[in-house]
Amino acid sequence: MNKIKIENDIIVESNLNQKVRLSFLEKSQDFMVNKIVIDLLEDTNLEIEYNNENALKLDILIRVAEGVTAKVQEFRNGNLMKIQYRYELDNHSFLNIQKFHHMNGMKELDTIYLNGHNSKIDYTLKTISKVREKYDITVYHEGKNTESMIRTNGVNLLDGSLDFHITGIVPNGKTGAKLDQKNRIINLNNQKCSIHPNLFIDEYDVVANHSAWIGKFREDELFYLESRGLSETLAMNLLVKGFLLSNLELSNKRKEELVSIINQYWR
Repeated sequence: MNKIKIENDIIVESNLNQKVRLSFLEKSQDFMVNKIVIDLLEDTNLEIEYNNENALKLDILIRVAEGVTAKVQEFRNGNLMKIQYRYELDNHSFLNIQKFHHMNGMKELDTIYLNGHNSKIDYTLKTISKVREKYDITVYHEGKNTESMIRTNGVNLLDGSLDFHITGIVPNGKTGAKLDQKNRIINLNNQKCSIHPNLFIDEYDVVANHSAWIGKFREDELFYLESRGLSETLAMNLLVKGFLLSNLELSNKRKEELVSIINQYWR
């Protein structure tokens, strides 16, 4: 697997083959933050790991070439991060994004351009929110027969609060588009959370759905596990793991790391 490791805002490791091209633009008068450009040139898997002790700002561009199928997994751990993404997909390309966040504050702006005909994105975000986190994800369906699946899942604890703003846009004439949004927040404290699912569609030949849910786990889920002899804490642990690890295709090592993070809070 291709891998990039970023500490603070510097690339400290890049183990890449010819299927991935990486460019790094340091801060200057034109770029107030470090900018990373990733070109996915052939079918591939890429893992990006972020660790930061200090507050971090980054600008990242990911481009998927025509006909390429790629999976990008991102794992973040550290303090406040402000990050801006731009994704650009060419004709007949498919991008599977999987993210897991364990941060002390997060502001993320993702702009996704399905520029090519038959381009598709499957996007999954999982986060443990301990302080305020805000995510803004916008998908532009610029080609015909494009598809977007956006999943955002978060668990609040301590002083955590979550804001999800998810927007899908289909201009007139971009026929055959399919949009799906599934947003859910498990709120285990009394902080205010919000989900704003938006669909702006100016075309009849479109299939679009969205869902938004904020609350705790269902009582019958906890009751079922506790009736099998599990303590309330262990039952909660299992539900959180199922919620946060679903839709993530993890190696055994990475799964153990994420389970260890979850076990910090639910033992």
